[in-house]
Amino acid sequence: MVTKMKVVNGRLIENGKEIVLRGVNLGGWLIQESWMCPVSGEDRKWANLDTLNILEERFGKEQAQKLIESYQDNWITEWDIQNIADKGLNAIRVPFWYRNFMTGEEGNWIEENFSENPGFKRLDWVIEIAEKYGIYVILDMHGCPGGQSMDHCCGTLCRNDLYTSEEHLKSMEKLWIAIAGRYKDNKTVAVYDIMNEPQNNGGYEGEHSYDPFQEESWQMSNAVYDRMIKAIRKIDKEHIITAEGIWRVSNLPDPEEMGWDNMMYQTHLYDDDENFHNWTLAMAKTREKYGVAGYVGEFQNLNGISMCNEQGLSWTTWSYKGTKDVKTFFWYVEELPKADVKNDSYEEILLKWGEVLRTEHFTEQEVVTKAVNLYSDGRFEEYKEKINIPEK
Repeated sequence: MVTKMKVVNGRLIENGKEIVLRGVNLGGWLIQESWMCPVSGEDRKWANLDTLNILEERFGKEQAQKLIESYQDNWITEWDIQNIADKGLNAIRVPFWYRNFMTGEEGNWIEENFSENPGFKRLDWVIEIAEKYGIYVILDMHGCPGGQSMDHCCGTLCRNDLYTSEEHLKSMEKLWIAIAGRYKDNKTVAVYDIMNEPQNNGGYEGEHSYDPFQEESWQMSNAVYDRMIKAIRKIDKEHIITAEGIWRVSNLPDPEEMGWDNMMYQTHLYDDDENFHNWTLAMAKTREKYGVAGYVGEFQNLNGISMCNEQGLSWTTWSYKGTKDVKTFFWYVEELPKADVKNDSYEEILLKWGEVLRTEHFTEQEVVTKAVNLYSDGRFEEYKEKINIPEK
């Protein structure tokens, strides 16, 4: 059955009822970020591609894939999806990257039978389990071929080659066409998130370190959105698509002028209360101006959830779990030994990426999970004192 969720006058509507997506990112699962995952590599100086290349050089592609599979088997399990549902939330954003599916930037599949392709096997599984627990899925291409920014979060580092490479654009298009073809009739998949944080280039230098606040930068991003949206719509005319304005929603064009339909506009807000409030107001105004739905896809400010709720915006917090930075907005955290991919033996890495990664072994940050639970049904202010949320 094709999903019945549609954007109608800036609202998500399913079977005549408004839906607000409220959930969490499964960060670090299908694409590792060294600052939050148990892997060697200094923040902003190491990317997932570094890890993958070293593992393949040391152990070969087959053994490297087994290590990755062990990591992914344990980082997110059915327990986690049920837990998210039990806390009253209705959505998960699933960050992935092209190397879950492809051998490289040229676009060759790891396995042409998609039922055996490791990337599609993961998405098939999480969609199936999410459906079981009544959770919507947002499919987020967190890392594009060539990199869509200079930042490590896209899986590459100091590249940002996507916009100027036809080969990389064709590979990205090929992947989105395949995703749309596989899930076009799936109602649990609520949204296609085309490209995470395009032009997130702050603090980097180099040929492609375009300023994200300059028109040149967002025109390049919007051109990629346009190409991917048109490719998807040839296959799937029904699913909602989200485009991200980094770091402001005003970077995104009038969808009617672009020929885009059924759109949800998105931004990420790593801001204090005042700026968070201002940007949610801006998002609400954009929703009314263009008739798009509004969505804050990543943030860490506990108070931000109530601000999103006040404006009727969908939201997903960053992130569900982490192993390093205990002060950030993780529901669950545990400082675990890092896999030293340059020096640890295969067996040592397998142990560090084994059952120790299951969330049941992590420490729950109750002040966060209780707040998220209460925010999910709008009762936060009523219970704020009871759960003793510290003032900033």
